[in-house]
Amino acid sequence: MEIIASVVSSLLVEGGKFVYRSISSKIRSCWHGETLGDAADSHIKVAELIPCPSIRDHTTASQTMARILQLLHDDKARRIGIWGMGGVGKSYLVKNLNNKLSRPSSSGKPFSLIIWATVSKTTSSQELDLKNLQTKIANRLNVKEETVERTAIQLLERLRREKFLLILDDVWEAINLDLVGIPQPESHLGSKIILTSRSLDVCRTMMTDVEVKVEVLTDEEAWKLFKHQVGEEADLQNIKPLAKTVCNECGRLPLALITVGSAMRRKKKVGLWEDAINELRMSRPSIHGIEPNLYSSLKLSYDSLQNKMLKSCFLYCCLYPEDYSILISELVECWWAEGLIGKQLPYHAALNRGIALIESLKDSCLLETGDSDNSIKMHDVVRDVAIWISTCAGPESKFLVRANIGMTEISEFELRSNLERVSFVRNGIETLSDQEMECPNVISLFLQCNAFLHNIPENFLRGFRAVKVMNLGGTQIRTLPISLLHLQDLRALLLRGCNHLEELPPLGCLTKLDILDLHDTSIKHLPEGMDQLTNLRKLDLSYTLNLEFVRPETVSNLTSLEFLDMTGSSYRWLVKQRPPLLSFDIYFQEGHTEHRASLEDLQSLQRLSVLHLSLHDTVKAFEESDVYWIGRLKTFQCSMSLSYSPRDIQRLTRSSEKALIGRDLSGDSLEWFMSHATSLAFDNCCNLLEILENVVINRVECFTNMKILTLKDAMLNEGSNAQFDLLPNLEELYLDNIGKIKSMSILADRLGLSFLSLKTLVVTGCYELENLFYLGGRITSLPKLSEIKVDTCAHLNELFRHIAGSAKEHAAVPKLRAARLNGLPRLQCLCRREESWQSLVELEVVRCPSLKKLPFRTTNGNSIKEIRGDAQWWGKVQWDTDDIKLCLDQHFVKII
Repeated sequence: MEIIASVVSSLLVEGGKFVYRSISSKIRSCWHGETLGDAADSHIKVAELIPCPSIRDHTTASQTMARILQLLHDDKARRIGIWGMGGVGKSYLVKNLNNKLSRPSSSGKPFSLIIWATVSKTTSSQELDLKNLQTKIANRLNVKEETVERTAIQLLERLRREKFLLILDDVWEAINLDLVGIPQPESHLGSKIILTSRSLDVCRTMMTDVEVKVEVLTDEEAWKLFKHQVGEEADLQNIKPLAKTVCNECGRLPLALITVGSAMRRKKKVGLWEDAINELRMSRPSIHGIEPNLYSSLKLSYDSLQNKMLKSCFLYCCLYPEDYSILISELVECWWAEGLIGKQLPYHAALNRGIALIESLKDSCLLETGDSDNSIKMHDVVRDVAIWISTCAGPESKFLVRANIGMTEISEFELRSNLERVSFVRNGIETLSDQEMECPNVISLFLQCNAFLHNIPENFLRGFRAVKVMNLGGTQIRTLPISLLHLQDLRALLLRGCNHLEELPPLGCLTKLDILDLHDTSIKHLPEGMDQLTNLRKLDLSYTLNLEFVRPETVSNLTSLEFLDMTGSSYRWLVKQRPPLLSFDIYFQEGHTEHRASLEDLQSLQRLSVLHLSLHDTVKAFEESDVYWIGRLKTFQCSMSLSYSPRDIQRLTRSSEKALIGRDLSGDSLEWFMSHATSLAFDNCCNLLEILENVVINRVECFTNMKILTLKDAMLNEGSNAQFDLLPNLEELYLDNIGKIKSMSILADRLGLSFLSLKTLVVTGCYELENLFYLGGRITSLPKLSEIKVDTCAHLNELFRHIAGSAKEHAAVPKLRAARLNGLPRLQCLCRREESWQSLVELEVVRCPSLKKLPFRTTNGNSIKEIRGDAQWWGKVQWDTDDIKLCLDQHFVKII
């Protein structure tokens, strides 16, 4: 018995040691990446390390990583979308995230299980995609696969036992989590899903709570990465300038820098670098590795676009030069004229449709916002890919793009008969061939911004007989050839900025013309045959400073006209129903015995929906005439100037009679215009103060149509204050040379403005202004303001002055994206010390030497893209911490 007792005792001791060792081993395994699960799951790690270079030395990526780590501890952010263009480093970022969370040092161990799955675009079958994703997750969890439905049940049961983080990389379309077997994060608290995608729309469809955009590198980071790929040759004296140029052509896109840098590795011959620059600028992928590794990768974004129309609209953008801000209205009009978007749509609907398409392309990272909110541009490498697709990569290859390459003449050899779109934008072309070019299929011909082009030869256009869109804007042409009249399919003739153009040939035979843009030309009268253009839908005569005469029948016969812009035009509309004419009108009509077009002639244009007018001495008479039809317009923009242009003054000087400088506005006139116009501009209106006083006292309703207000060359001071907001829908406010005003709050009080809808604010030359607004009381913040520009206000010392005791929970400008400040010598602060401008993307500071504090914290440093200013000012800015300065230094751009 003693022997048995001794044996049992020994077994118990050894067994206890075994159990202890087993438990200790289990705890150590869990700490090093293994989970405490069922016996069958005991060898599953919390996270699997993924081979990937570290982001430790990459500031931009590290900042984005810090933002994501913050969101992982935010209970409201259950689904996180990481999005950005192809090749920008999304996968690289989340691989580093995965590896960071798998390390024992990762603080807090927020997840018991981290699953990585790549959801690449491999098949068009939704079921197979789900099966492929299921397989990856099931293998990770050691779950035996069965049917899609049965596997989904097993995965759901298994994942419900974990606090998991699921990382779905490279998602191209929405995934049904239920069909895969993934618990919804909303009902499985503590668990989260991160997905990466090139499309913001995919993130939205996947119901992400927050989206983080991955931006391209800074210039410094890009050069560092490029040098690493190229090797020490990049720093050679004769190679470095060329290497810098090649690096710039990569547009700070990591994939492009790696691909091109690797292709140029160890190359020491100058000729090879010069050839690479030429190939990159011409978007020809002959450099080794570019086509399969870079262009083909980015082409996937193009291939994933929903339909042929969207693809065609995208490719159209590459006709414009590199880094060129394309006006959205101009681009959409070209699409419309070509028939890419609904040819039968009204102008307003076509513009809205075009804007929707542009937003889709921006959400797919194929377009980005340009230098202003009403423009777009293409990333350099995306444009290269678009040119590659449209010139040499398939059946779409029917473009010839030679924009901004310094050419002085057009090669006849390049103008092939199969081309459909041709672009020679922004070159130094001086002359065109007088030979007939055989280009029978070209439908868009771009020659704009060739500033030395004086003449279009008669025979040049004869070969372009199918052209629908022709842009000659920004050239020095004085006339157009008669061969223009052979372009029977011409839909859009764009002559914007041809300020030497004085006359056009008779256009009556161009019966399909939809758009005629004569903005800033020197025409004195409209061309013969205009009354036959019954399909014309948009006519832009803005800033035609020499326009003297328009026939009544020309206006009344344009029965399809929807958009008429005569902003800044010198043409004076005849008003039939008014008191005796001013002496100036009598003089003016003596020079034209024929009747000129009157405002009443516009009444017959039943389709007119957008009207922009400049009124001079006819302001009062306009209100007195029968213009009830204004009410049917969608947009009525009116600028009023009660002074003459230099040309008018010359006329009056030659006249034997003196004319009145204009009429003061009456209160009734102003009320009428403010009731009907969507945009009003008052330029040098001498009795504006009295009129505002009358409106404030007598008005019992607000002006709901008014969205844009411009005040120029006027005096404003205190007076009666409105009891309610007279302009509740005001979106844009422009003040230029307004005197006797120390704060815009004075104007706000006068008109009762709360600025709840204000998006754009531009203030120029208001020398007595001390601050923009007092905040507190009625105006606590400017909730929708996205853009501020303040220029040459010598006494301005702060933007916003908070009334003592006002609520501190309201940020002054929570949605401000762009601020441009110039010539403000006394400006010291932008907002309260505790505020930070969380949405700011762009800041420009010029000639503001006293501004030493900026509204930035580590929390909003990731949103800013660019800070422009002079280096001396930047060096004197004071920071709360060195980390903030280090974070923002990479975004600073020195300007002279």
